[in-house]
Amino acid sequence: MGKKEKILAYLKRWKPTKKELIYFLIVWAVGILFLIICRSSFYGLNKQGVPSLLKKLLLFYLCTVGLISIYPRFKNPLSDKANRMLNVELMQWYPLVCMLIVEAVFDSELMQMKLYRIVFNLLMYMIIMYLFYVLTGSVRVAMAGLGIVASLFGIVNLYLMDFRSIPLLASDLTVIRTALNVAGSFHFQLKPDILYFLCFMVDSVLVALKLKPGKVNWVRRVAALLAYVCLVSWTLNVVVFSEKYHKYTMNINTFRPIKSYVAYGSLLTFTRSFRLMMVDKPEHYSIENVEDITEDFVSDSVSDHSFRRPNVIVIMDEAFADLQSVGRFETNQEVMPFYNSLKKDTVKGFAYVSVFGGQTANSEFEFLTGDSKAFLPKGATPYQLYVKEYLPSLTGNLKLDSYQGMQAMHPYEGSGYNRVSVYQNFGFDEFITRTEFENPKLVRNFISDESDFSRIIQEYEEAKAESDEPFYMFNVTMQNHSSYDMDFDNLPNTIQITTPECKDADAERYLNLIHLSDAALKDLLAYFEKQEDPTVIVMFGDHEPGLSDAFYGSILGTETKMLTDEENMELYKVPFFIWANYDIEERYIEKTSLNYLHSIMLDAAGMKQTGYNKFLLSMMEEVPAINISGYFGADGMYYDLKDQASPYYETVKAYQMLEYNHLFDNHRKNAFFELQQ
Repeated sequence: MGKKEKILAYLKRWKPTKKELIYFLIVWAVGILFLIICRSSFYGLNKQGVPSLLKKLLLFYLCTVGLISIYPRFKNPLSDKANRMLNVELMQWYPLVCMLIVEAVFDSELMQMKLYRIVFNLLMYMIIMYLFYVLTGSVRVAMAGLGIVASLFGIVNLYLMDFRSIPLLASDLTVIRTALNVAGSFHFQLKPDILYFLCFMVDSVLVALKLKPGKVNWVRRVAALLAYVCLVSWTLNVVVFSEKYHKYTMNINTFRPIKSYVAYGSLLTFTRSFRLMMVDKPEHYSIENVEDITEDFVSDSVSDHSFRRPNVIVIMDEAFADLQSVGRFETNQEVMPFYNSLKKDTVKGFAYVSVFGGQTANSEFEFLTGDSKAFLPKGATPYQLYVKEYLPSLTGNLKLDSYQGMQAMHPYEGSGYNRVSVYQNFGFDEFITRTEFENPKLVRNFISDESDFSRIIQEYEEAKAESDEPFYMFNVTMQNHSSYDMDFDNLPNTIQITTPECKDADAERYLNLIHLSDAALKDLLAYFEKQEDPTVIVMFGDHEPGLSDAFYGSILGTETKMLTDEENMELYKVPFFIWANYDIEERYIEKTSLNYLHSIMLDAAGMKQTGYNKFLLSMMEEVPAINISGYFGADGMYYDLKDQASPYYETVKAYQMLEYNHLFDNHRKNAFFELQQ
């Protein structure tokens, strides 16, 4: 019998039942209906920037629908021996298939990638697949498990790149609860790459379930377990725990982690980022060296009743940034007219931060503690990992100085970034969250800065009605939080970009949000300008907005992936001001960083300072700005944190020792970090 006759005979035996035929028709009807409704998901931009049909995706999708439609009828025709051989081959080659699928979507430079990086990426996929196998002894589960994990890893990264322009890092696992809190504010679109992963996930599971399970051999399972433990131990030692394998250089670019994803491979970069969460003791660190550094910086005593203590209100305004200071583009009217007009009794300028597009709590940490992320694992969030007990901070010292209020406020979920616990450890007495706002004005779906600032005034008046002691509040706003990809009736389109090549709908929505913040700020300062009590208000942004690389590229005049670390610093600066309703020296500070900012405030307002504040102000004269990437010296030059040839290297190392003592040493020098009582 020839091949033609065999096929015809097989088709004659393929006689679907009525139920099977109905199932077949329903699957294809649903599949075609989805294709019609979501047809835009099958289009992408060609080299000319014109939408065109993605034929490979369409074919992949139709194959997936076809596989689902015949799945109940299809039986594995292979013999037991052939299935065993297939299982062995899948264990060897399926990790490679998953790696190629994921890296293809991220446009990784596989052809230019060093061989050892390809091998380590492949080992990561093998470790995942073999984990499922050693736990269950089933190749079916191992194949399906790896397919699901690889697909979800790709999908999560694609959405993260859309929302914040930064892919997944290990530290993100510590803020899952926070991510879930804000997930509802994002617009999840079914893009072609997402559809690729969804089809691949479905195909992986369906094919895996048709494999014939082999017999359980406990000797082989034990041997596989031992081999697995050895493989994982060696791989993680090289990739995560050890720094001695110099030839395996894998330094993650935390300014633009997608660069590392492309250069090293996505799963290898993610695994390597666990290393960023490990804190090493500084070289030559000792209590004796800390005492030598601190001996010239003595903390002030707390105030007596004759000392003038102003009210202190700190506002970290969500994504408050000046995009026109980052790159050149014009708008139809001024975005921040009131902020730009502030001059009298004002210190203002730009502060460099250590995060981009997200990770708000890292900016809070730098401001409140005076510590810099420069010496901490680049992917870590201190709120989640390090602040586990009382930590001296601006808040704690104002409490020692008999301030009242001692309030933190954030008009959103209180659980984000472990704030409830951290704020208690800083010394706050009260944490006001979204649930305590009654009928606030919303902008988009967030409580507006207008309502937020009105609540500051309300809390101030209530506190002053109870006590004459100065008032303190630390406020983190929410109005300007990403994403910016949807129009809302309650967000006016007042500000428009007039530079054609920089026109961007998301950016315009963001600029209109900042315009509203500026108007709310004007009302807040107008209120406190009339108050007799001396008051200091500090306001700064937590990071630049998470807009697209294409927009930032258009205003910078070059692709963001081509920027050097020094050029990247422009994407990590935010405007700030320190304003008082009494006479203070006006200053413009072109470059500083958030770790210095509360010390600058204390100095400008004539308030009591700790030894740490005095050290930071002294250091700022040599190192005006420092963040997670590097620092600027007084000579105007940019330096890498590890540059031993820098004239400021010893100053930076001294700062690192003080920070380690502050955060991690059980023998913290509290007299240096706290006001004297």
